Amino acid sequence: MAEAKFEEALIKKLESVGWTYLKDFSNVSIKKIEQHWRDILNEKNAHKLNGIPLSDIEFGLILQELQRIRTPYDAQILLVGAGGVGSIPITRDDGSSLEVEIFYDDVGGGRSRYEIVTQVRFDDLPKGLTTKRIIDIALLINGIPVGHIEEKDEHLQNQWSAFEQLKGYHGDGLYEGLFAFVQVQFIMSQHSAHYFARPNSFEHYNKTFVFGWRDENNKDVTDAFEFAHQVLGIPAFHRLITVNMIPDASNDNLMVMRSYQIQATREIIQRMKEMEASGLVQKEGGYIWHTTGSGKTVTSFKVAQLLASAPRIRNVLFIVDRVDLIDQTLDNFKDFAYMHFKKRIKKVNGQELKKELKHKGASQILLISVQGLTKAVKRGLENDDWNVIIMDEAHRSASGDSVQLIKKAFKKTTWFGFTGTPNFYSDEINDVKTTRDISTHDIFGKRLHTYTIKDAIGDGNVLGFDVTYFKPHWVIEHPQDNFSEKDYEKEVYQSDVYRQEVVQDILDNWKKTSSGALNAGRREENAFQAMLAVSGKQAVVHYYNIFKEKAPQLNIAMTFSHDESNESGTKEQNEALKKAIKEYTEKFNVPSILDAKSPTRAYMLDITKRLARKKPYNQGKDEDRLDLVIVSDQLLTGFDSKFINMIYMDKMLKEGMLIQAMSRTNRAFNLNSKPHGKVRFYRQGDEMQEFVENALRIYTRGGNDTLQEAEEDVEKQPPKELEDDDILAKPQSQQINDLEEAISRLKELADVDFSQVPRGQNDLKEFVNLGLATQNKIQRLVQQGYELGSEIEELDGNREPTGKMVRLDISSIEEFGALQARLNDSREKLPEGERPDLTEIKIGIEFYHHEIIDYDMLVELLNTFMDNKSETNKEAIDKHITPMDDESRQEIKEIVDDIETGEINEHFTTESLQNTRKKYRTERRELKIRRWAANQDVNGNRIVEAFDLFLPGHTLIDNPKLAGIVHEIEEEENIGFFGASDFEEALMSFFNSL
Repeated sequence: MAEAKFEEALIKKLESVGWTYLKDFSNVSIKKIEQHWRDILNEKNAHKLNGIPLSDIEFGLILQELQRIRTPYDAQILLVGAGGVGSIPITRDDGSSLEVEIFYDDVGGGRSRYEIVTQVRFDDLPKGLTTKRIIDIALLINGIPVGHIEEKDEHLQNQWSAFEQLKGYHGDGLYEGLFAFVQVQFIMSQHSAHYFARPNSFEHYNKTFVFGWRDENNKDVTDAFEFAHQVLGIPAFHRLITVNMIPDASNDNLMVMRSYQIQATREIIQRMKEMEASGLVQKEGGYIWHTTGSGKTVTSFKVAQLLASAPRIRNVLFIVDRVDLIDQTLDNFKDFAYMHFKKRIKKVNGQELKKELKHKGASQILLISVQGLTKAVKRGLENDDWNVIIMDEAHRSASGDSVQLIKKAFKKTTWFGFTGTPNFYSDEINDVKTTRDISTHDIFGKRLHTYTIKDAIGDGNVLGFDVTYFKPHWVIEHPQDNFSEKDYEKEVYQSDVYRQEVVQDILDNWKKTSSGALNAGRREENAFQAMLAVSGKQAVVHYYNIFKEKAPQLNIAMTFSHDESNESGTKEQNEALKKAIKEYTEKFNVPSILDAKSPTRAYMLDITKRLARKKPYNQGKDEDRLDLVIVSDQLLTGFDSKFINMIYMDKMLKEGMLIQAMSRTNRAFNLNSKPHGKVRFYRQGDEMQEFVENALRIYTRGGNDTLQEAEEDVEKQPPKELEDDDILAKPQSQQINDLEEAISRLKELADVDFSQVPRGQNDLKEFVNLGLATQNKIQRLVQQGYELGSEIEELDGNREPTGKMVRLDISSIEEFGALQARLNDSREKLPEGERPDLTEIKIGIEFYHHEIIDYDMLVELLNTFMDNKSETNKEAIDKHITPMDDESRQEIKEIVDDIETGEINEHFTTESLQNTRKKYRTERRELKIRRWAANQDVNGNRIVEAFDLFLPGHTLIDNPKLAGIVHEIEEEENIGFFGASDFEEALMSFFNSL
């Protein structure tokens, strides 16, 4: 569908879901949009302006204030303002002060206007090579552009080029002044629709954070008009850019919630509305199963914020299962909150909670540990208000007697749980085996929303896992009868010899595992950090001392829960922790940790900020870098950092705790640098492999929520194997075999040592595009630990050795550097508009670039045929267009015919070929329309007129102009009442087929 036609249809759809199209403010300059905003400001502030509209000077002050918006985060804060009214303060010409209201976040409050403008011109951009740009669609609320849509005709152009276009606009300085308010950007073609929060800088445009939409049945919504209905309709869009936006103060960044987060939030709010309507408060509200790494912190904060704003909810108690997580959660929540809400978020202990529950002001979010709340209840704390308890990591928090005690004390409190790894009963039929005798459902009630690890990996929100297993071997020279194999095994794992071997393995592979992507023959060192999880506090201290001795060049920290008991060994362990904290403060020059009210908490908070590279450690300074943290019971849950790519495991875990620990590594990042989260198991590799595969089955398929489900004998389809779901990385040997053909072809094009630049445009394009995809795959293979030039054992589909050895036909980093150098050289020889971007790694690059690459090559083939009308050149075109659809092939063949007859004799550019194809397509479509009209025995001219008014995705009821002309045709052709229905159905079916 032509882009103009698609835009027309999209506007019509938007009009049907609450928008007004401003034709008079389309195809105009940005100056006219600013004037329109000024008119709206005068209208919305009439009650304050005392009959005197804003003067040129006053409006100039408002525009001047917009220059202070540096990022979309700043814009969001200004839009929401205090109490949900965004305003800009100015001094009027008469010296009086005025707060000019610009935006209202009360969705459906009747104070907002929703308007569309198209083809807005920017004639004086400050930073671009060209000073002029025209955008497709801007979505205005009260005259402010808060959404920006770029469309593409998917038949002629890759829709993802719109992403590069939006990025280019940012670089040109388009998002300044009034357009600095743009919060969300959209990429749309007829069968593709995506959205993302506008990044705060040109460098931060990243396709990883571009989201599609899934409906409530977890089905992808790819039809643009259905996407418009679900996402862009009013009030959904207004909610999207207010309720569903998360400002992140720690990064001056703006986040937009994904569809599953929005739906989960909606389910909880709906559950509360049902209780309010019925007047029946239920303790079991339900639980959300969103896999680790999918943004539960954001979702749970948004739920807490909305519930605390509900009139009948007294307070929201947010419960975490570990004291050390309270500060981290508090920091996150305050970073996400608007200024006027921050004061309503508090960390409390049991005594403080008792006082805050009697507080008479606005509802609050009160953060407390489950241990602290349990203690308070045991001391007599009770409450009869309608509160909501939100329990984080609900799979762990909701165990033992604590929940029952709290439920009894808080009689009218509704419970909601968030977990990435719920507790299930076994599902033997579906091969899901658990060890649980109580489920998350038993505590919280029904599951309200599900988003599994399989969903998240499929969406690119988290990574799959690259897992390595070890199994130590030992020889007992003088075995004793009273010691079993297990006894010896226990001694081995606690021995200094074994731990020295583990540390040596980590150090031997350190550079390989912590470095970033290969670039020009070199890898960026220290790009990533790692964790070492060990069994017990004594092991933490022992490993810490070994690393200090063997690797003084690394920045190492250790942490475990401070133990106040008097059990044997605790005093020595606590002293070792104190010593490690002191060494940390000296190494990183942070003496304030020792002066803090709780040094251990301050220490933990500083560690998490360093690992996540949050302020003030987000400047990339070498002296801020923490390389490895050794843990036993901390940081294995509830902690995220995309810079952690490896966890070394010297402990045995199962089921939920195992997935939680592994998931510290799988936060999405640049795929060439971090294709998977890496996990290295040092204990009992064969047993751990079984544990990993079982845990992944549980949390991709789910078990049974209730005992009744577990007992029911329901026939189910046999489960797919884990490897089919991209949850575990392919073996390195399989990846090497998959790359063999591509590397061979690249060496044909550029010689065996990549010393030659390919000759001719065709070879250049093939080399650049094949080489880019191949080098990305090699990068990911290297990140998995493969040494270029080495031979490795080949594994079969069951990951069993075949007895053969395989080697990648890139023998060294130097040879890989030569490939990258030739890619750069070859790219420079291509026309600028035809160069793939080598600096940004694109997800699914082969798919995204396939159409564009073919189209560019097609231009060259046609021009070659124009110069030399040989049969060979003609066959090259035929061969090239074979994969195209029938209609596209027919278009190209007609163009070839006209080249042969001499009717076309000027060389094509990409743009001129697109225009020619559009012309041929229009002519051929008109011929089809006239043939259809002849078959129906109706006037062909009138059917052509009707098609000009046709809008895809719209029925006759939605399109009154088309309905009008169809009724006229029916009268002209004497089509009766009963025949009209058949005629209209046939006509619309025919138009949709075009």
